[in-house]
Amino acid sequence: MSSHPYSQRVVIIGGGFAGAATAIKLIDAAAVPLRLTIVDPAADIGRGIAYSTPDPDHVVNGVAQLFGLFPEDPDHLVRWLAERAARGGWQAPDGNFPKSSPPRWLYGDYVNDTFRQAVARGEGRVAFEHVRERAVDLDAGADGVSVRLASGRQLPADRVILATGLYPRRSPVTAPEGVRAEQYYVDDLWKDGIDPSIFRKRHVLLLGSSLTMLDSLITLEKGGFRGHYTIVSRRGLIVQPRRDVTPLENGLADVAVPATALGALRIAQRLRRAIAAQGDDWQRLAPTLRAHLPVFWTGLSTRERLRFVRHLRSYWDISLHRAAAASHAFLARVEAQGRVTRLGARVLGLEIRPGGGVAVSLRRRGEREPATLHADAVINSAGHEFDWTRIDDPLVASLLAKGFVRPHATRYGIDADPETLSAIGRDGVPSSVLSAVGHPLRGVSWESSAIREQLEEAIQLSRVLFAARPEETQRRAAAG
Repeated sequence: MSSHPYSQRVVIIGGGFAGAATAIKLIDAAAVPLRLTIVDPAADIGRGIAYSTPDPDHVVNGVAQLFGLFPEDPDHLVRWLAERAARGGWQAPDGNFPKSSPPRWLYGDYVNDTFRQAVARGEGRVAFEHVRERAVDLDAGADGVSVRLASGRQLPADRVILATGLYPRRSPVTAPEGVRAEQYYVDDLWKDGIDPSIFRKRHVLLLGSSLTMLDSLITLEKGGFRGHYTIVSRRGLIVQPRRDVTPLENGLADVAVPATALGALRIAQRLRRAIAAQGDDWQRLAPTLRAHLPVFWTGLSTRERLRFVRHLRSYWDISLHRAAAASHAFLARVEAQGRVTRLGARVLGLEIRPGGGVAVSLRRRGEREPATLHADAVINSAGHEFDWTRIDDPLVASLLAKGFVRPHATRYGIDADPETLSAIGRDGVPSSVLSAVGHPLRGVSWESSAIREQLEEAIQLSRVLFAARPEETQRRAAAG
């Protein structure tokens, strides 16, 4: 331990949900003087990409009673919404705050407000600084590590926590410059936005069929687009609406944890058939399977994890990551109007058509020969990138090149010790100075991109670093 006024110096890289949640839990758990720094260029802590959208119809994909920041106080978010949501011009439908799906910008307000309260109650024990820069490198030294910023500034630390959030997924095709210049193509919805000229077009092709696609469709509909959508994904699946159901009880109570992806599939199929035979809703199965996921995933070999990723990932994602009813209503409406075509295919390339628009070369699922589809515009809605070897970011590149981290065997995020969340370097040894939470741990803990799992990781890491007692953290949180 270094000899400076604060006996622990912790730098969190990333100020989105994972970074904010980790900071909250560290502040409440710190039993020694702590200097805590969050490095993120954004003005607000707790928003990230997900909760920065100002569109009130981009809502959280679940209900408020499940999204609070304190598992020991499940009504924390519900109370916050009841007390403060109206100030932002939002009200829960029928006044039912527990079952509401608030706008993502409002949830970002909640995370930010809860974070600021944590900083306030940590005064005297915790010195906090928000550095609005971008981290680009990490250097190891005799006295811990140092985070290098884009400005050249160095931040010394005893522990660095990677809460780096989401990176946009590269388009499955390379769009020629002409396609971009003519505003026929949107590669990054959040960075580039949608040019208003696209609202007046007749046919838009959406690459991807999950929640990011739904955000794109909502933005187009609200912008006045009244044309036709072609939604392209590898398997032709599409995001499902979330229904209010009770989890299946005891569905897996007497079932041995499967050691293979195929074994898991057979169990899920059997349970789903049983639910259907009773005339019940298949969505009751999703939370039951999720509760058993950590044990299942941990017990899989690398070979079986890769099989899961290759064959089952799309079905798992579409079953678990469902859309809030208010969001899915946009898709249901345009489907009822006959304005949607779903297509299972792989896009091969884009070219400008001589008469305007884009010629999309693709290979349909189950076919060998490519085909051409004409569209007036193409929007990349393929989601986010988890393969660190494909991420265009100087910090990611440096961490890999220096061996501070190594890619997870699944190519989803980085390798880490699941017990301590310490990053595992090129040498195969868990780091004593570098940890991770959230999206970087997708391969270690399959659902680490979700709020519930990120919160659990934040709590886990606070206990690892400070041997926190749950009753003490609860007392401090309640005092705030």
